[in-house]
Formats: sequence, C-alpha cells, structure tokens
Amino acid sequence: MAKEKAFINMKRKMLCPFIITLIGAILMLVMLLLPYASANSEHKDYLIEYSDDMYVQEIGMTNSEAVNISLVEFVRIYSEAINEDMNKETSIVCIAIIAIFAVFALITIILTLLKRPIGIIISDLLALVIFSIIHFDFEDRGVIPNRSYDWGITNYLTYIVGGVIIIGAVWMLIAKRRINYICTSEKNALKST
Repeated sequence: MAKEKAFINMKRKMLCPFIITLIGAILMLVMLLLPYASANSEHKDYLIEYSDDMYVQEIGMTNSEAVNISLVEFVRIYSEAINEDMNKETSIVCIAIIAIFAVFALITIILTLLKRPIGIIISDLLALVIFSIIHFDFEDRGVIPNRSYDWGITNYLTYIVGGVIIIGAVWMLIAKRRINYICTSEKNALKST
C-alpha cells in the first residue's frame, strides 16, 4: 500500500513538468500569430494616421493591421507575391520554412500529449533551428530590421519558450525515470519474495 501511494505521488510529480511543457508547446505554436515585425515609431505613426488605407491591397491588409505583422501574415504576403509572379522562388522558400516551423511546433505539442520527453526535446530543438533560419533569412534579405520595421515580440519570446519546453521535458524525463525505477524495484521485490 505504501508503494502504491509512492507511485501515485510520483505520477502527480510528473503532472507539473507535463503542464509546463504543454503550455510552452502551445505557446510555440501561438508564436505564428504574435508580431514578428513591429513598425518603428515613425512608421507606426504613419500607419496609425492612415489606418484605413491599404498596406497590401491584394490580401486586404490595412495600415492598422500592418503595425504588427505575424509570421502567418508574412505567409499571406508571400502567397500573394507568388500569385503576382514576384520573387516566386524566395516566396516559396519562405512559406516552406515557416510551415516547417509550424509542423515542428505541432509535433512538439503531440509529443507532449504523449509524454515523450526525448522526442519533445528533439522536435523543440528542430523548431528553434528552423526559427533561427527564418530569422537569418529575414535579416539577410533586409526584410527585418529595416527603415520601417524592427523585430517583434515573437523574435525574442520563441527562444524563451523553447528553453521552457526543454526544461519541462528534461524534468518530465527525470520524473519518468524515477517512476520506472520504482516500478522496477517493486517488481524485483515481488520476484524475490
């Protein structure tokens, strides 16, 4: 009976790292919707002053929506660039890289729900590598930062959230190993009696 209580207590101890990792994994996916580019003060004032004007006519983005641009909105912009036959190859690559980041963020959520800490760490690290590639690409081409836009909150939060996911996954791995150790020692004790 005491060993059962210890086992239940260990399962409860795994709940905290699971919740931390799950929240982090969900936030990683939410990063697609948060501002990746934010208008600097001078450009922001202009966009707010003429908020009803169209920023990108083809996708229906107004100036007020262009104050903060998320990765999803960049996908919409690049999709329209493909339709307009402008920088087609670059646009396809950008959309693909952003989609790969989204896929790894989704895989991290699934692996968290399955409580697979090693898989969580691997998929999270891959998501962070892909995110770094996005950052390098945007910076290298001068998309961000530029005269009008600076990095948005997503550029900074993604790395913090990625670190939280890794910490939660390592904590989950340690808790899982302890549970396995208790189960193994209990089985060995039953065999020896």
